[in-house]
This record gives sequence, C-alpha cells and structure tokens, in this order.
Amino acid sequence: MGHLLLTSTGFFYQKVRVQFNKLITNKKFAVIITTASPKKELNQFAIQAKIDLEDMGFEQVTFLDVENESIESLQDTDVIYISGGNPFMLLHHLRKSGADRLLLKRAKEDCIIVGVSAGAVVLGSSIRIVEWFSPELNTMNLTDFTGCQLYSRSLFPHSDREDLFPGSDSIEKRILAFEKVSGEHVIRLADDEFHLIQW
Repeated sequence: MGHLLLTSTGFFYQKVRVQFNKLITNKKFAVIITTASPKKELNQFAIQAKIDLEDMGFEQVTFLDVENESIESLQDTDVIYISGGNPFMLLHHLRKSGADRLLLKRAKEDCIIVGVSAGAVVLGSSIRIVEWFSPELNTMNLTDFTGCQLYSRSLFPHSDREDLFPGSDSIEKRILAFEKVSGEHVIRLADDEFHLIQW
C-alpha cells in the first residue's frame, strides 16, 4: 500500500512526525528531492529533513536534483521526500525528467511520498492556485498548470500564514474566489496540519 503525506512544513510539528512514523515499515532508504529550491541540497529545509530522517533511524538518506541527476534512485527507495521552493520550477523538471510518471507509479506501491509546501502542491491535480496567488514565481513561463495527478484536488499550503501571502482580502476569501472562477476544489493546509492519502 502506498501513502502520500502532504504537509506545509515537513517534520517541524511533532504530530506530523508521529503520523509519518506510523506509516513506516522499512527504514532503509529515503530520497529527498531538492529541485524546487535554487540552493538544492544546500537549502536549510532539505538539510533539516535529512537530519530528521536520520534521527528517525533511516540507514541511508540521499539528495536528488531531478533537473541534473538520474531519477533511478526513486525506483527502490522506501521514502520519497519532496522539499519545497518554487512549484513551477519543480513541476517543469519533474515532467522533463519523467519523475512525474515515476512518482505516480511509486505512489501505488509500498512507498511513502512526503510532499512539503511546493512539493505537496505539484502532486495534486493542478498548480493553478499558485498562479492565482503568486504569478511572479512562474519564471519557467509555464502555461500548462496540470499537476502530477497523485490526488484529484488542488492544495494551498501555509493557508494560515497571511504574512506570506499579503493582500487586501484574506487568504480564505481569495481561495474561495479562485474556486468559483476555476471550478477546482482546494485543500487548505495550515503550517501545523497534514493531509494523508492512502491507496
């Protein structure tokens, strides 16, 4: 059985860590996809994720940048952790490398996929909600906002962080406006929450 754990802040909150540990049956290999951040494996949140996984007892934790490296390691790993950053950049390179199709395959196998912030957004049906809130992030000039299709809705992380998404209207009001215009249903995910999908 595959598991998809969607979070805004990774293992920062204990209840997310507890839920993750309930899902784990094998602590041999974990791969952290770092592509969403310009700093790649030097990103502080990717580094912290590696520390967290090692502290939880994983024997081998490696970084993977699907923009520049082979995606072969995703075939056999027990956990795939997709770190946050720019969702447009991440989605572009997941598609280009074929990792999007491999993630869809692994999601149906005995693999735990953890999506964090942008890493959670791209796994859904669409990232159009990001274009609605933060069009300036679309430095890849993507016009196809179709996500990796691991789940059938859109997702908005940090839904409780008005400081990250300032505007004349509240985040909730803007999400409701987006849902009305797009016809998409959006999962709201606060920083201390997680959303679990199982197959």
